[in-house]
Amino acid sequence: MFLRRERGVWDQLHRQKGLLANANELLSARSAEVEDLRLCCADAKVEAAAVQAQLAPLAARVKELEEELTRAVSDRDAFRSRAEEATALGEALAGKLGAEESAHRLTKGALNEALAAVEASQIEAVVLKGAVEGEFQSPCFVSFSLCLLPDFLV
Repeated sequence: MFLRRERGVWDQLHRQKGLLANANELLSARSAEVEDLRLCCADAKVEAAAVQAQLAPLAARVKELEEELTRAVSDRDAFRSRAEEATALGEALAGKLGAEESAHRLTKGALNEALAAVEASQIEAVVLKGAVEGEFQSPCFVSFSLCLLPDFLV
């Protein structure tokens, strides 16, 4: 009985040694994997540092471009504001010009009417003068003679 137990213990010991050997192999494989991962992490850290070193000037350039874009947007808004003001002023001036043009047309019409009245009066005056002096002159001759007179005499 003791030998059976001893034999069972020895069998169990051999099984335990096999399990221990398998566990050691598995642990060795895992240790190799861990070491590979550590090396990959170290490589990744070096690569990340290199990328960060390359990224720093790019980040500075991006910041410069963002500032330039902000200035350009500000300038664009200022120009747009000035353009809107100029457009409003232009529209106001166009309205004023239209009113001035209408007033000019009315004045021109009134002046033309007054000029026609003055010419008619001059013709009448010449005819009356001729009648008073006893001379007869035709209205066509009077009109033609008025055209030949200098402006300051008419």
